Amino acid sequence: MKEYLVKNYRVFLSIILSLMIVLFVIPIFSTPNKIKNLLSNIKFNPNSLTKLFTIKFDSKDPELVSRLDDRKNSFNLTPISQTTSVPVEPTSQSRLTPTTLYPTNKIISPTKIPIKIPTNPPTPTKKPKPTRAPDVFPIDTSLARPGKTADEVFEIASQKTCVPKAVLKGVAYIESGSFFDVVSPKYFLLYNSYNWWNSEFLTEEKRACSGYDYDSNTGLIPSDSKFAGHKCRDGSGSGLVTMGPLAVSDHWEGKFKKPAASALGVAKTGQRVILDAIAIVGMSVKSNVKPANCKSWTAHEVAKAACSYYGSCGFKDGTYYCNTFCRNYAKFGGKAACQTAVNQMQDNCWQ
Repeated sequence: MKEYLVKNYRVFLSIILSLMIVLFVIPIFSTPNKIKNLLSNIKFNPNSLTKLFTIKFDSKDPELVSRLDDRKNSFNLTPISQTTSVPVEPTSQSRLTPTTLYPTNKIISPTKIPIKIPTNPPTPTKKPKPTRAPDVFPIDTSLARPGKTADEVFEIASQKTCVPKAVLKGVAYIESGSFFDVVSPKYFLLYNSYNWWNSEFLTEEKRACSGYDYDSNTGLIPSDSKFAGHKCRDGSGSGLVTMGPLAVSDHWEGKFKKPAASALGVAKTGQRVILDAIAIVGMSVKSNVKPANCKSWTAHEVAKAACSYYGSCGFKDGTYYCNTFCRNYAKFGGKAACQTAVNQMQDNCWQ
């Protein structure tokens, strides 16, 4: 047994040291505060180590002595001097107070990238605007007729001829076609002035044609006009000369031009002047009807106005002139039963 211990004493020393480290050293260094207390209470005696590691052998055994004294397995332990351990205070970590960040209301815009602005191209010179034509022709007041609109002109003609305005419109809107619907206000005033067919403001042939300054039978502008000989439309060339917006014939103009001039208070009338033509038609109608009064015409008187002006109500020739007249008459405010009277009258205008 002794021989075994002698041979393996290093193993036993290692085990003993390991146990000491595990049981004493590691627990002490894992808790630094205990080191101070432990070292202060330890009274170290160096001689105690000799007792710890002293192994007694039988000196009478010469073979054992020779083995221990062969200098091969001996070792020297450096004596450990007792030192006073100085307790080490753990360094206290300084606590840094975090800085509080406060957001600002100001929004920082990113740096703008400089943009190269191209040089503005030269502005082209504006073309001069043409002189605007006047809204109203400065017509000589001695030639201009009263009334600036169609409704005003018909109202004046009704008062001067003693024929209801609805009756005058009923006939005029058949004879003139769409003239009163399409003529512009400026040219309406021109066409409502005497001798407009020679006016300085009449600068185009088409304007002469638009005012019906031509014979509806031949389509030619007469010799007393500024654009004499110009052809506005094709025609047969036969029959009475009829001119103006209401296609008044020379016969009716010759018969009523003096009474019309007297009623309108002018020196001369012309079938190409709007108001003059309406007045001539009104006087022609009145002479055929012979009404009892100027305002309230009976249904028979209204129907007779259309029939006598056209020469029939158009039942035989299929034009049904009086039917169209009655529709216009009602459209423009006529109250009498025109169509009933026409149906009774048929083409017998003079009954």
